[in-house]
Amino acid sequence: MVKRNAVLALLAFVVLWPLAQRALVARFGVDPWKLSGFAMDATPTLPLLVALFVPEEGRLVLESEASLPEPVRARLERFRVERAALGRLREPEDVARALLDARPDATGVMIVVQRTDLDPRSARTVAGKEIFSYDRSMLAE
Repeated sequence: MVKRNAVLALLAFVVLWPLAQRALVARFGVDPWKLSGFAMDATPTLPLLVALFVPEEGRLVLESEASLPEPVRARLERFRVERAALGRLREPEDVARALLDARPDATGVMIVVQRTDLDPRSARTVAGKEIFSYDRSMLAE
């Protein structure tokens, strides 16, 4: 009886996992490679671009990654890796907090994330952009 239940549970997992995995990929942009989807080999690895902007004198100024302190660069790189894998499930609040901690003069930060995906209907690549705005008062603990 235990053996039969184990086989049924495994069979149910094998049948249901592709549906759950497809829903996660479609809804949240999760990387199919990280979730071992059946069609993961057919999915290209496309770039993820992240830009940090800080308001200065009424306009947004792009922060150069080379000028960022090491803790902020490390958070940014970790965010890139995790965002590529987890899609929209991973938000950049910790990157914003680290940047604002490193820049006490900044009142806020805008993080722009651009991800290129394969459109399942047209089989063409499309770029999607998300903008995250954080005010220093929002992140105060």
